[in-house]
Amino acid sequence: MLKTLLAREAVRYVKSGMVVGLGSGTTAREFIKALAEAEVDGVLLVPTSADSEVVAYEVGLGDRLRPMWAVDRIDLAVDGADEVARDKTLLKGRGGALLREKIVDYAAERFVVLVDEHKLVERIPARNPVPVEVLPWAWRFVARQIEKKYGGAARLRTDGGKLGPVVTDNGNYIVDWVPPGPVNPSIEEELKEIPGVLESGVFAKRRDAVVLVARHDGSVTQL
Repeated sequence: MLKTLLAREAVRYVKSGMVVGLGSGTTAREFIKALAEAEVDGVLLVPTSADSEVVAYEVGLGDRLRPMWAVDRIDLAVDGADEVARDKTLLKGRGGALLREKIVDYAAERFVVLVDEHKLVERIPARNPVPVEVLPWAWRFVARQIEKKYGGAARLRTDGGKLGPVVTDNGNYIVDWVPPGPVNPSIEEELKEIPGVLESGVFAKRRDAVVLVARHDGSVTQL
């Protein structure tokens, strides 16, 4: 399984005594499981979602979990991505954890991204909308402002197996924006200028990330 292959490769970056940020999503889950099997001493873990927190607890890492406010640094963050452009601009947030992921991933001394090769694209977005976490009270205003300023279609996310809007771990809503075409990295900051926007799924500020790519022939390469 490609995600398991990536997870085992990523564990090589974890050293004793590190504070490690745990991403969210199916690939991050595999990394958490691989980390438990590796039994690296003295590692503290900062999860970016309730899902990752529960997985860590279930595999025996519960005593190592810490909230972001309880640590002074993040030595390493390991996360997946929905799309990765050739310039290492990332699109994330399909799982709804983009705000906490960005805090941890941007704070990390080293950031490792795990993807399989079909997630490599020329520019983002290619196949997925751009998620935007918004204050619930302002979601419709934000959606209209995005469409007015940038075009495309912005819709409140309502899937996820529940009635009504998807609610993030922070108690916010997500607006999924399908732009008319690929976006420039500057859109990350531009979207946050709209009142009510808390964060977007465009991750354009970690071009120094180590991107590990699982190929369908079973190899792992670095972008």
